[in-house]
Amino acid sequence: MRLSFSFFLLSLLFNYRLVAQNVINTDLPDQSDGTHLVEKKHFQIENGVQFSRIDELTKGFDNITFIRYGVTKKFEIRLLNQYTIITDSNSVAGTQPITISAKNLLCKQKGLLPKLTLISYLKLPVTFSSNFPGDHFGYTFTLAARHDLNDKIKIYSNFSITEDQESTDISYLSTLEANYNITPTFSTFIEYFGKYAHHVNAANGMDIGVVYALKNNLAINASFGSSTLNLSVNNFFSFGMAVRFGTKPNHEKSS
Repeated sequence: MRLSFSFFLLSLLFNYRLVAQNVINTDLPDQSDGTHLVEKKHFQIENGVQFSRIDELTKGFDNITFIRYGVTKKFEIRLLNQYTIITDSNSVAGTQPITISAKNLLCKQKGLLPKLTLISYLKLPVTFSSNFPGDHFGYTFTLAARHDLNDKIKIYSNFSITEDQESTDISYLSTLEANYNITPTFSTFIEYFGKYAHHVNAANGMDIGVVYALKNNLAINASFGSSTLNLSVNNFFSFGMAVRFGTKPNHEKSS
């Protein structure tokens, strides 16, 4: 989905009289998957754009759209679409293969045991652009944890295993994030993330960001960081929006 259409869609949805009661909770813009599930019978659309400096010669642009739907209180289904442009001496652009996903709640926080969810991603072997082939299935399985230290401070962590759709190589991703709620509608975070794979040097990065809810069902976000801890050569900046709407009023507390 192109950038202009995505934000046009979100601007239309903003003018609807939506029926959610609690403050929206998003999976973008950080690298960690959250543990929160979209409420039953509610849709949530998250759209973000990221501008990247990959190295001294290469720049990237990504437009990511997440469509999420709450099936039950403990299970949601998701659809991920990504449009990418990579520019160096040449320019390569196209839509990446569609990814379908599911998130299900394993347990809520109880004492030292954090809240746990399992997120599954399946990249389909369907090619929309010859620049981004989808010859094989690809997958990612993520165990996401959240521990509330108090009403304002939350600690998130992820551990993921991924099979690359093109090379079929296996890689691992871990994240650790501290999230602070300045107000009930405004939060900030700092996050570490590391990627590891056989025969490839480990990559460690950090980012910081903010999420602000303009309404209970509408939020904007931004983040800035580097995937190699070298801001002079490798860095990225992202911003986006999220909107939620449903088929029934929701009075459940966000968790």
